[in-house]
Amino acid sequence: MLVIENITKKFGGLVAVDDVNIRVAPKTIHSIIGPNGAGKTTLFNVLTGVYKPEHGIVKLEGHRISGHLPEHIAARGVGRTFQNIRLFGSMKVFENVLVGLHVHTRYTYFDALLHTPRFVRGEDSARTKAIQLLDYTGLSHRAEELARNLPYGEQRRLEIARALAVQPKLLLLDEPAAGMNPSESAALKDLIRKIRGELGITIVLIEHHMQVVMEISDRITVLDYGKKIAEGTPAEVRDNPEVIEAYLGSSALKK
Repeated sequence: MLVIENITKKFGGLVAVDDVNIRVAPKTIHSIIGPNGAGKTTLFNVLTGVYKPEHGIVKLEGHRISGHLPEHIAARGVGRTFQNIRLFGSMKVFENVLVGLHVHTRYTYFDALLHTPRFVRGEDSARTKAIQLLDYTGLSHRAEELARNLPYGEQRRLEIARALAVQPKLLLLDEPAAGMNPSESAALKDLIRKIRGELGITIVLIEHHMQVVMEISDRITVLDYGKKIAEGTPAEVRDNPEVIEAYLGSSALKK
């Protein structure tokens, strides 16, 4: 599904991602972990076109996407959430999902201006899909509320609903469990499994919550100072000496 080959990203003299190679199999949950500053979010920004790498290429289903604009990568089937929640707080929950759906609209500016039949059909279809996504993520009862008024855990869930609106083949989740209580984390794990199992979407997850990572991941890649230091199953990564050293003790991986 996703091939990351020799990706390097620098900021001045700082090498944030250093010759990283990762292969993500279709319909798997592949986690990327590492201490703060390991280059995880920078790598996500390369994958989604926010940054252009100095070296290397990224392929989605065999097609190169590195170097393309973010909107083109989204249209090819890559959805994402962000480390810091980026919702439109003054818009309704329903409207936030509509924003994601408009990546796939087929009507023109003039269709919208003149309210042509094509525009009306497109808007009706988008509204129907938005309702379905809110129901799927357990937020249909919040549809008319302002996004900023949602509890923290539901704001995270709304970000996932909006990312699903782009109809992704690949879903990138950047620390979705950050700040969640145990109940919210458990619900998140169920939702991620559901998305992979029912929708067949490949998921790449950045997460510091090791219990979440170890319980839902098929495979884990570990970064440290921009370099890949380990990769394998959760059990293999948990027992890897380099990983234990990077996390300053094995207890960090068992939380």
